[in-house]
Amino acid sequence: YELLLFVHVLAAAAWVGGVLLFAFVLELAQRAQERSLLLRLIAYDDRLAPIFYIPAIVLVLAAGVGLVLDGPWSFGDGWVIAGIVLLASAFVLGIAFFLPTAKRLKAALDSGGVDSAEVIGELRTYRTLTWIDAAILVAAIFVMTTKPF
Repeated sequence: YELLLFVHVLAAAAWVGGVLLFAFVLELAQRAQERSLLLRLIAYDDRLAPIFYIPAIVLVLAAGVGLVLDGPWSFGDGWVIAGIVLLASAFVLGIAFFLPTAKRLKAALDSGGVDSAEVIGELRTYRTLTWIDAAILVAAIFVMTTKPF
């Protein structure tokens, strides 16, 4: 149980920490009005997904399931359900919104360049999605640690 808890917490810290760091670095680049840096950061974040974010997500979920099966918890507990829904929401946000936004951003870059209105709009959308993702993950940590339901 302790090993599962360690893996679960470590993977969650990595996932949430990565998202929060990315959100703040995006804001710094935006405030400096360094659009090319914003675009590079998004490209790096996209490359991190398969080697960092997705493995962290899988570990969080696998260890979480193991904790419920091995511990005194139940999949019917409200906080477990809420945590799973929040984590699934963050994953769906990535698939359903981040990926299409990144594709539109690349297309806008190819057609209009860094200073086009389309690029500026897609960057704004990407930053907003990043903060929504961070908020969902922070809410998941709150639910998992306080067990309010």
